[in-house]
Amino acid sequence: MIAAITFVVIIVGNVVLGYSLYNFAEPKVSGVRISYDVVCTQGAAENLTGMESVKVYGTVSNTGDEELKNITVTVIFTDTAHDRVVRQTVVEGVYLLPDGAVSVEFDAEYLRELTIPKTSVNETIQVDWVEDGELRTFTTR
Repeated sequence: MIAAITFVVIIVGNVVLGYSLYNFAEPKVSGVRISYDVVCTQGAAENLTGMESVKVYGTVSNTGDEELKNITVTVIFTDTAHDRVVRQTVVEGVYLLPDGAVSVEFDAEYLRELTIPKTSVNETIQVDWVEDGELRTFTTR
């Protein structure tokens, strides 16, 4: 009988304690939170024989609770087949409001000679901004 009561107390205690711990509110993280959506395409360039085009289209927004100031978005193309790294700044000096209220669209294009066999170009998006008087950087992989 004592074993049954102990067993019930342990089970009920674990369920109640586990439920209350599970339902504690998580602390809200304040600051800037970068959200992005990027699409990359690579294929033959229109009207340019022997050339290939790599295009990047995207949006960047701030889903945090602080304003993002003086934002710069740079697209970095890494072409290992041609041993090149090309940086294109596509957005400069923009402010993004908190909670995703505003987003910035961008696009970039990199032209290169065709490779046989076909090789890929890696694209990286770098976002720089000023927060609390300091330059901050976010980079996609």
